[in-house]
Amino acid sequence: MEGQFSSRDRLGAPTPLRCPLCRSRLDETMVRDLGGVTHDLFWQLHAGRCPEHGWFQTEVISRPPREIFAVSKPFGVARRMTVDGKEIYSFPTVYNDLPPAERRNRIDPLDERYWQVRRLENAG
Repeated sequence: MEGQFSSRDRLGAPTPLRCPLCRSRLDETMVRDLGGVTHDLFWQLHAGRCPEHGWFQTEVISRPPREIFAVSKPFGVARRMTVDGKEIYSFPTVYNDLPPAERRNRIDPLDERYWQVRRLENAG
């Protein structure tokens, strides 16, 4: 996988991303800077591998992520997972549940409180 990474990638970088199933810290983490949206907005992809549940990734565009995706590898295709008999392609985060007024406020996009997934019975 070494040739897949660019100079914009920070391998082993700290990230608030956790496994959406077991909440464990991820191995082989990477953060890729995808570029600035405007002068004060940043855009990143965070990815990592759970030894038990595989690869996950999410995008951050100056706000906490709205969903975490199960993927085959960083920048790979989305993969479906079966959890309690239900197919799941993405895991919505609790950031979606904030009241609209609070979502409009400036929030630290890397605040791990907002990266937690909803209860699995509410997952997409």
